[in-house]
Amino acid sequence: MPSTIVGVLLERHRDHIVLANGTQIFLDEGVTTNPLPIGATLTILCTPQGDKKLAHYIRVNPDGVLDALEALVAGSDYPAPPA
Repeated sequence: MPSTIVGVLLERHRDHIVLANGTQIFLDEGVTTNPLPIGATLTILCTPQGDKKLAHYIRVNPDGVLDALEALVAGSDYPAPPA
């Protein structure tokens, strides 16, 4: 069953990529890593292939997408105003 992974690109290889959290994702035929800048936030459509993840599609997200998501999860840095 396909799944979507969002992560930050740490390493780029001919046959796979590594995300900042250490996840290795192997590339389906025709998927290339050439235009992917290190440090970019990626959205990856992949399927499990045995114990590996196989990417069928990779998209570079605009800057700030992951930052905005992390901010939503972490909550506000500012204390609530007094009541």
